[in-house]
Amino acid sequence: MPRTSKLGTSKPDGRHSQQAKEEPRAASTPEARVQSLALDIVAKAAAAAASPTVEDPCFGAWTPLQAFGLSVTTRVGQALPGVIAIGLEADPRLKVLQETRLPITATALSIGDQETARNVVLGDEERPVRYLAVDLIVIDRTTGHATLLDVKRGSALYSSRARLDLCTAMAACSLTAPAALRRVKVSIASASWGIIDLAGAAGFAKDRSVSGAEIDTFFDVPITPLIELFNQTIATGYSAEMQRLVGRVFDTPDVTQGGADEWTESDGHAPRELAVRSTRPVGCAPRLPQRLVGPHERRRLALVSGSSSRSRQRGRT
Repeated sequence: MPRTSKLGTSKPDGRHSQQAKEEPRAASTPEARVQSLALDIVAKAAAAAASPTVEDPCFGAWTPLQAFGLSVTTRVGQALPGVIAIGLEADPRLKVLQETRLPITATALSIGDQETARNVVLGDEERPVRYLAVDLIVIDRTTGHATLLDVKRGSALYSSRARLDLCTAMAACSLTAPAALRRVKVSIASASWGIIDLAGAAGFAKDRSVSGAEIDTFFDVPITPLIELFNQTIATGYSAEMQRLVGRVFDTPDVTQGGADEWTESDGHAPRELAVRSTRPVGCAPRLPQRLVGPHERRRLALVSGSSSRSRQRGRT
């Protein structure tokens, strides 16, 4: 059964993440991959809107336009983590996992995001109460730290309950992530969590989210130009298809050339499963700050910490 919520025990469909990850990369730049992904979204949304369907009683003859717009909006939201991943994968310092299913246990929920949680590593003995499909896990190879990130388009304010539920789940996943990732042979030294709020309007706490141009500084990678390219390509295709659909509603010739038949589609891919057990306390992780800290700042802090440690050692000798 398709997953209808990010929180739950059902399997993540993984289609949007795999679509971005599995595109042919030979002789393909990040910009080309992003444009191909955007065109594919418009093509599939146009094909879905063109399929025979009963007219919606509210929209009548405008049903295909409403269906097309809703499909594009949904697909764009699903694809944005993949766009970010395309940019991050160009940096050899970073390893990126997409749509990774992590366990949430009763122990992790009870600890949550308290001060003590930043010094805890949980094992894999306790049965999960549910799972969360994490949009992005960005692992910095230089520090061994994994940042768990949920990506929000941020064009509307989320309810306080929705924000609380997501933050609680993300905090729990950051405690189970080390053991869970070991199951897929990915080793990390520590984990933290945060929200990428692209437009800055979703309402998440400032110390746990990053928005706009800050995203580039957060990762030390130019991500926002790729997001802008993605948005522009979607906008161009969306406008062309909407004009075609309007022409059909009024039974007039197409007002643009090309259209759904000329978009390119990529093959779908099966979701990747992550089978894990969950949690018992087994040790302590490196002390983590309570706010969201990106890979770039974490590297700088590691360098400062390393320099201070060497200075103390020289002083003792």
